[in-house]
Amino acid sequence: MKLLTSIPFVKPKPKIPRQVISTSWLDRWEILKDDVNLFCWKRVFEPSILAYLKDLLGHNPKSIRLSVNQANIPNQIERVSAHWDQYSTVDGQPFWKDISYIVSDFLDFSDSGIGTMHLRIIEDNACTKFHTDGYPLRLFTTYTGKGTEWLPEKAVNRTALGTANEEIVKDQSQIHQMVAGEVGILKGELPKRRKSIKGIVHRSPEISQTSEKRIILRVDL
Repeated sequence: MKLLTSIPFVKPKPKIPRQVISTSWLDRWEILKDDVNLFCWKRVFEPSILAYLKDLLGHNPKSIRLSVNQANIPNQIERVSAHWDQYSTVDGQPFWKDISYIVSDFLDFSDSGIGTMHLRIIEDNACTKFHTDGYPLRLFTTYTGKGTEWLPEKAVNRTALGTANEEIVKDQSQIHQMVAGEVGILKGELPKRRKSIKGIVHRSPEISQTSEKRIILRVDL
């Protein structure tokens, strides 16, 4: 007994958050691993989607916000698609089918199968300060324009979150950016809840000085 009490208690080392980049959407379940705070699906979507979106950019249709239920995604998407289709002479079905596909699969992560979908055209700097989200999981993809920027753990000064980017980013060369079409699943941090891993630190790209427009899809759980 004396021998046991003489052995010091060794705390397990905290897990360092990592990111999973894959060309397969099937690997999205990696985001549920305790040490993963970002999954990025690197993909290229079909040209017909880009043709539809390019046509839309000249009209600036209003943003779409929709409470989505996995049991009825196609019908829900069909009901709101007319809000954007009226501005384009190009068939939008490939675009809406793509959204139905990734949103439905993402809702697998929700116990209730319910989330909130946002579809927007952005013309200004949205949230350009590096931060973490207050959601357990968020899906994000930029269909056109610059994508979300994110930081690997070695490049983050987490004690500086909430201050200037210059304080948060340890190494500017380590800033990563998703390209148009890539789908990210971001792990956030819920206030007052135990964190299994720190949320991914990310931000929106700066576009206000370039007159660029971004079409983004976001789904929150």
